[in-house]
Amino acid sequence: MTSASNLGLLNDDQVASFIINGYIIVEPDLTADYHESIISALREMPENPGGHIVEALPEIIGVLEDPKVKGALTSLLGQKYVRDPGGHIHMNPPLTRGQPWHQDERFGRGHQDRDVDHIRQLMFMYYPQDVDAEMGPTVLLPGSHRRISSPESMVTLVNLRGQAFSIVKAGSVLLTHYDIWHAATGNKSDRVRYMIKFPLSRTQENNEPSWNHDPTSLPAVRQRLDGEHPSLLSRNEYETDHALRVRTWNNIAGTAAMPLQSGEHLGGPWPVSGGATTASRQRRDMPQLG
Repeated sequence: MTSASNLGLLNDDQVASFIINGYIIVEPDLTADYHESIISALREMPENPGGHIVEALPEIIGVLEDPKVKGALTSLLGQKYVRDPGGHIHMNPPLTRGQPWHQDERFGRGHQDRDVDHIRQLMFMYYPQDVDAEMGPTVLLPGSHRRISSPESMVTLVNLRGQAFSIVKAGSVLLTHYDIWHAATGNKSDRVRYMIKFPLSRTQENNEPSWNHDPTSLPAVRQRLDGEHPSLLSRNEYETDHALRVRTWNNIAGTAAMPLQSGEHLGGPWPVSGGATTASRQRRDMPQLG
């Protein structure tokens, strides 16, 4: 699991993790009583307020304004990010069936119009209660935010190699790249699972990093961007994926941009018979949400 630091702003390694995997979990500094009060308010709602969540549940502003949450959003979307209109409260009762894999639609943009080399929009998902494996956790496919697939193709998919589940503590906020592949899984428990979802957007390009940047970390960041890959990638996609990661870093890093081309991840010992390729040997374990 990749969690935001206590200082609010993310560091270079955390930003690199987000670029590679497409998500980060933030644990706000809010009390258990606060999250219980959100659950109580949700239980008392006569119906789903649709996109008018803040009007129906003004207490949710406490999560959006939490320093850790604001720090992570600032790090990924810049100083002047905005909360977009809309949002949704997901209420999954016991025995609710799961969703098919999907990428959320962008209003006013075609399904194929995706930000494969930038971070322009995020999805905020707040879970006021603990979520375990039986409660229908959100499932993500790390690295899939750089993959475009038609809705018709995605609905045929079930379990995917490398998928990760949002098994989280009460109050956790899951921030994802807007284009990540995800789905709600079936709630097999006897408890209701709530999740509050908002889209947020960048309003301006960065002239410099909006996170806690250390120039001396660039070689380590470059090694990660070049050397790691999600397990769903086929070998002929490595180079494209590495280039898109570096372009994403450069698009949000301003003056901390790095050269696009690098062959360092291709170096190393020759593969042995029956062994893994250099790129496979250098692959780090994928972080899991639970």
